[in-house]
Amino acid sequence: MRDLAVVAEGLSKSYRVYASPWDRLGEALTRRRRHREFRALDGVSFALPRGEGLALLGENGAGKSTLLKILAGITAPTAGRVRVEGTVASILELGSGFHPELTGRQNIVLNAAMLGLSEEAVKSRLPDIVAFSELGDFIDQPVKVYSTGMAMRLGFSIATQVEPDVLIIDEALSVGDGYFQKKCIDRLLHFVGRGGTLLFCSHAMYYVSAFCQRALWLRGGRVEALGPVLDVVRDYENFLVAKTAAQAAASHETPPVAVHAGPARLTGVCLADGAADPVFETGRPWELAIEWESDDPRRPFHLGVGVNRIDEVEVFSFSSHADGLAPFRGERRYAARLRLPRLPLVKGEFTLYVFLLDEEGLHIYDQRVLQRAFRVQSPSYAFGLVRAEHAWELDERSALSVERTIARA
Repeated sequence: MRDLAVVAEGLSKSYRVYASPWDRLGEALTRRRRHREFRALDGVSFALPRGEGLALLGENGAGKSTLLKILAGITAPTAGRVRVEGTVASILELGSGFHPELTGRQNIVLNAAMLGLSEEAVKSRLPDIVAFSELGDFIDQPVKVYSTGMAMRLGFSIATQVEPDVLIIDEALSVGDGYFQKKCIDRLLHFVGRGGTLLFCSHAMYYVSAFCQRALWLRGGRVEALGPVLDVVRDYENFLVAKTAAQAAASHETPPVAVHAGPARLTGVCLADGAADPVFETGRPWELAIEWESDDPRRPFHLGVGVNRIDEVEVFSFSSHADGLAPFRGERRYAARLRLPRLPLVKGEFTLYVFLLDEEGLHIYDQRVLQRAFRVQSPSYAFGLVRAEHAWELDERSALSVERTIARA
């Protein structure tokens, strides 16, 4: 195994929870217990080799942020040990580590110095940090007047431009406009590509799978799974699908559909059938037409398409990026088609997901979700969900055995 950048052994973290501030005061005065223990982490252990990325997965309240704070040195564990080699930069709670009365520029100098950079190094990197943040005149305004997105820009610019050995990010990519999110993605790809060690927490599984080789799934403060990122993501997504299905069955509610608009947008998504309620047959051609427009003809794009059964079982997906196609570019308006010469589905109703992506196939410029987009019917009852191309063959040894049996008879 390569040199280890992060080692955690039996990390646990407990907090005292009081019903009111008076209980805290009463406990201090009477020495009688008036709190309950809340264990945010319970015996978490893992080792992260240098140059790899580890994704932290889990629902809200699972202990992900607590673990990252321990690894960043912001809080100490109640039990266990942790070792982090090299310089560490973190983006946790937005605005944490900033002095609200100091300007953005002054906070850059302060944070860079805290990361161990010399005065000369700070001066040489300051222009790049300021330029990357794109805060304009606000860079010389107090941080207390910054919006959440502006604080995120400043924090991300500092953490990535100082080139740390270990970078810790907690949901930072979920804040800010689409343009700056795209810059952040490119910066993270550069960091990972040059061999940086990354601890990354996100609910976006496509980011997780792109930046990390391994994943740690926390559930109730404990390790539910640890291993290759694709295996853990699959198990975690299956868990979420089962939970969502159970909740939907109980509430009979349809989950909301998110649409992301930005410098490029989908303008049309249409199945070739063209009917209000398209119906397809197994083995027949299936075609999807997609149209989109861009504010900048130089901007490159990829397309992603997913098909789920209406109970959100994932059936199949397609991506121009994964299929090795060059990015679409050079126009302001585009039209593309996705064709299946023989539809393998045998029956059911299906939801269609269409994504307009960047040149890396990661950032989503826009998306469309078509609930109950089409149906598939079979002329006779069919078992299962798909029909796979196949052939029956009789093994030669079996045929010879049959001939000998007949001959003896």
